[in-house]
Amino acid sequence: MTKSESEDQSFGPVLDGITLPDTVVLPPEIVPLLPWMSLSELKVVIAAVARLMQVGGAEPITLSEFQQMTGLSRTAVLDGIERAMKRGLLMRFEMTGYRGHTMHVYELKPRFAR
Repeated sequence: MTKSESEDQSFGPVLDGITLPDTVVLPPEIVPLLPWMSLSELKVVIAAVARLMQVGGAEPITLSEFQQMTGLSRTAVLDGIERAMKRGLLMRFEMTGYRGHTMHVYELKPRFAR
């Protein structure tokens, strides 16, 4: 592998454009927050939106799934989650799993019309 090939691998895939969606799926509240959001917070929120938009995507997201979806380290994901929760964008739930193991899962915090 040449040096340029390894650089290309670290850069990731290059696309020939993107499919423009029929509707905007990014919640409109996100764009005005961009100046204050960290990169990890933005990636975590976008991952949560992407999960919600998938077929059957009402499933909460685990920490390891956030890591896989965002490419961030565990520490960076935790920082992004903490900031998004403080900002009112994500909710955390505690779940008890196999043999009583406790874990946290996350999902977008919806705002219901009043």
